[in-house]
Amino acid sequence: MQKSFKFTRENKKWNAKWIWADVRGPESNAYYYFRKVFKLPPEGKGYSLCVAADTRYQLFVNGNFVGRGAPQSQPFNQYYDTYDVSDFLGEGRNCVALIVNHVGNMADTRGGLLLEIVDGESHVVACSDDSWRVIRASAWDQETYAVGCNKATPYQEYFDARSVPEGWKKAEFDAGAWQQAAIIGGRTSDRPPCAGPWSLLVARDIPFMTNTPVSPERVECVEESLDLENRSRKDLAPGLSMVGKNIQHSVCDGADNLCSETGSTVVRCSLDHLDLDFDGVYAPAMVLDFGRIITARTRIHLKGLAGGMIDIGYAERLIDGNFNIAMECEFADRYVMKDGDQVFESFTWKSFRYLKLRFRSCYEPVTLHRVHGMMTTYPYEERGGFSSSDDVLNSVFDISRATIRLCSNEFIMDTPWREQAQWLGDVAQVSLPAIHSCFGDTVLPRKFLLQAGRNQHPTGMISNISNAVGKNWLGSIPDYSLLWIRGLLLQYLYTGDEELLFRLYPQALRILDAHLDYLNADFLIEDMPYWVFIDWADVDKRGICAAYNAVFYEALRCLNALAGYRSDSYSAAIIEEIRRGLKANYHEALFDEKRECYADARIDGAFSEKVSEHSNMAPVWAGLCDADVSRKIISQVFESEKSRQFTEAQPFFMSVVLSALDRSGRFDLALDLIRTRWGKRMVNKGATSVFEEWYRNGSWRGGFFRGFMRSCSHAWSACPADFLIRNMLGLKILEPGCRQLLLNPREVDFDYHVVFPTPLGDLTAEWVDGELAVSSPDSIRIRD
Repeated sequence: MQKSFKFTRENKKWNAKWIWADVRGPESNAYYYFRKVFKLPPEGKGYSLCVAADTRYQLFVNGNFVGRGAPQSQPFNQYYDTYDVSDFLGEGRNCVALIVNHVGNMADTRGGLLLEIVDGESHVVACSDDSWRVIRASAWDQETYAVGCNKATPYQEYFDARSVPEGWKKAEFDAGAWQQAAIIGGRTSDRPPCAGPWSLLVARDIPFMTNTPVSPERVECVEESLDLENRSRKDLAPGLSMVGKNIQHSVCDGADNLCSETGSTVVRCSLDHLDLDFDGVYAPAMVLDFGRIITARTRIHLKGLAGGMIDIGYAERLIDGNFNIAMECEFADRYVMKDGDQVFESFTWKSFRYLKLRFRSCYEPVTLHRVHGMMTTYPYEERGGFSSSDDVLNSVFDISRATIRLCSNEFIMDTPWREQAQWLGDVAQVSLPAIHSCFGDTVLPRKFLLQAGRNQHPTGMISNISNAVGKNWLGSIPDYSLLWIRGLLLQYLYTGDEELLFRLYPQALRILDAHLDYLNADFLIEDMPYWVFIDWADVDKRGICAAYNAVFYEALRCLNALAGYRSDSYSAAIIEEIRRGLKANYHEALFDEKRECYADARIDGAFSEKVSEHSNMAPVWAGLCDADVSRKIISQVFESEKSRQFTEAQPFFMSVVLSALDRSGRFDLALDLIRTRWGKRMVNKGATSVFEEWYRNGSWRGGFFRGFMRSCSHAWSACPADFLIRNMLGLKILEPGCRQLLLNPREVDFDYHVVFPTPLGDLTAEWVDGELAVSSPDSIRIRD
């Protein structure tokens, strides 16, 4: 029987126009104030406000802060937010005001604001048009340093509180000197969605982020350093990275008070330069440790003096015990004070554990009352979990789950520290199943799949990054597109979301089509021209790549399952033919009898000299070799004297390695690898989140160790968050929507308690003293 679903679509008709200041040419790092005064009758009620902005906004109604957003968007998938503003509006004159920041680091974008307020009867009471007033917000310096790798918040923020127009958010403010807003036109109309580059307007389909104040746990150090300017480039990082010494000339009293809600801290720069025989000014600084990496906006309550400055630096970790952001990821802000009591809150969030405050031009005492990180993250519900009598596994699970949460905001990112990029394979292979297992959330993964699917290249490959516009089709990672198919199947099995499958199944078929031209006569992918990635490890990816073909085979399995759910027998037949041919020829083409393992690749008929965990575990994971071969390979790779000849998988590809071991009945070895690799290399080094690679200070990417910084908060390394729940249960979803599950809970030599959340309720399993107890919702059929 043909399945059906309720098709949802955007049907809002906008009366508002996209507006911006009347400027010529593209802009970047531009801030603008917008405002509109309008009147409301006494009987009005039930007011709703919809707003979109490129790139982000802060919204105020009659001087009251309402919210910030919208989720970072591609212009062809532009999000807008909706607020109930009834409590902020009243009879008579009202004012809606916004700060809009256009980042300008994405292709095909420009600054724009769209806003509309309607009453309870859907009558428009205010909307953006050319009657609005706008002015560039000179409080923000536009020409600041940018961290080029970052996709969301690349610019250092320089904010001067003295330049904020007093009272600009309220109706009585005189904006007569401001510009009249310019309406942004389009090819056929100035009515959304035809205006500007924003061809699709999408209502926010995820909740708003949390906003929680967090205090530092300790003061790492108090120091002073010479107040020297960086004249070579407009970058705060070198000054913030100067190694200081104990306070001698400047003042920093009561720094520890910043770790509590009482007391205050007094700082002042040195005054010795007033004696003309003294050379230089010393700037006091303090490094605050928040105890773990967080994503937060900096908020500082202080009593300051006009022109005094605070340079603010953000770091995941210390280097040789010192705060240093000059080497990489120069994330920093500057706040220029006004006189008196004031509060500074950075416009965007950063990721950090260590916050450095460096005080400059403070020649009179400045009093700090509070320093908070206003922590912002996706509001997951703590549903899934793993706990056991094995402390190492517990710790690994905790830091893995914490990293999944840390890398979840209005998009799912690789790391909140460096790139803040929604990388296709990272999310599809690791984050998406971990979000299901740890939190039971379906909304954020759905948004990812849709954003990614709408960012497909003409080649059929999907853009590597989907919270930005991707145009580098030649640099696409084809194995990431294959993993996206797997992520789509995982989401469908978990949710039973028919509409999502209907909308994205054609993109999945296009990925298959993109591979057909690279199939050789043996149905093996050969000489893939795009950026075959596999892992950062030194794996040979030329010619017929063993790991890539295994990933392709697994993607074919997933696509075949999707074809079955779509009743697409024609595509299923083609997929099955390719799968049969690939499996029939894989072993002979890639297994090296002399070395008794799979070579990394076969190039022009010759085996690659390289062998790796990737090339040997991927075919086990995908089901390309039988049980006997699998056992021999596993012994060769992990338990023989030759094991060191195999290139080690980095944390990202360990999701394949662990699953391959479990599939082959070596769950014990999978747990040992979790203990030794994550336990020794991360937990034992004090990690509060998982590292990007096994080492923080270098990489074996080229086959030799090269020292450069790696992220300490990388979700693609967090596969134990899913593995220790799903695989401990031996869980497979047999019917979409989790209506039927296969369970085979593991009998291990330690006690455990596991919870797997489903859309139908939570499944729990306990193994205590050799006795198993399982409970599940009545609506789920369990097979064992």
